[in-house]
Amino acid sequence: MNNKENILILGGLGFIGKNLYRRLSEEHFKVTILADRITPEDEEFLIAGKGKNVIQGNVLDGSFMERTIAGYDVIFCLAGHSGASDSVKDPCQDLNANLNGHLNVLEACRKSNVGARLIFPSTRLVYGKPLKNPVNESHSLNPESIYAINKLTAEYYYRLYHRVYGIRSVIFRISNPFGPYQKFGSNHYGILNWFINKAVSGQPLEIYGDGSQQRDFLYVDDLVDVFRRSIESRAMDGKIYNIGYGIGISLREAAERVARNVPGTRITYKPWPEIDQKIETGDYISDIRLIQADTGWKPQTDFEEGVRKTIEYYGRR
Repeated sequence: MNNKENILILGGLGFIGKNLYRRLSEEHFKVTILADRITPEDEEFLIAGKGKNVIQGNVLDGSFMERTIAGYDVIFCLAGHSGASDSVKDPCQDLNANLNGHLNVLEACRKSNVGARLIFPSTRLVYGKPLKNPVNESHSLNPESIYAINKLTAEYYYRLYHRVYGIRSVIFRISNPFGPYQKFGSNHYGILNWFINKAVSGQPLEIYGDGSQQRDFLYVDDLVDVFRRSIESRAMDGKIYNIGYGIGISLREAAERVARNVPGTRITYKPWPEIDQKIETGDYISDIRLIQADTGWKPQTDFEEGVRKTIEYYGRR
């Protein structure tokens, strides 16, 4: 493959989508974004990045997707909502956003673009509470939130359409990405970005419990690099990969590092909310040996460097 490939990013104005669009545009791929709404902040991003190919529509509209999806060689299926706690509070919304939409995408490809290559970002939450760390792809699956259940079900949809209809797909179980372009509506997803946003805004960083639980934080440029490689590597078709930094860092340590880089930042501790405590999965560290073996990929951005870059970005906003 080469940069003449025609690429569609579903949910291309979200956190990961914007970072991916920026990278692919810089490499002169022909990239189109599909988004259900365009905010003033999104318009600013598109103007700055000279983004011209934008389609406004909703993946929940099956007939629209069937008309729209034909002609694309590679489709990044990023549309959806994040947030395990939020999904428990509003399960029907999560069902639509994180399951029904993906089924529409697959059906549209089956009917009008069976040759497309689909990249689906799943989540490390499909494993539930790890039995041991680091977690590899053969670990048992025990999702403990509506969000994780729907992500896992969507994985099975992608695998089924790959096996039955020959629609090529790659599934990434992603840890905890952070970096520029996060939209802030809740602290229930993107916790490190949330910490950084609070710090540069002069607000305290709130941690539930003692903050000892470890997370696998991955700078978004490294995640985008995996997506970029997936365009060219046919050996990845039909496979599932863990994507993460491969090193565990506690929430307490992550908050302390943010505070060191934003002088005057306070860290506070509060009791766990009931729902959050019930769906908390504990320590998680990705075993990334499989993706390394198949593609040679490994994270290039040191955690401290990623934190500094992200603080610099949000400090300019």
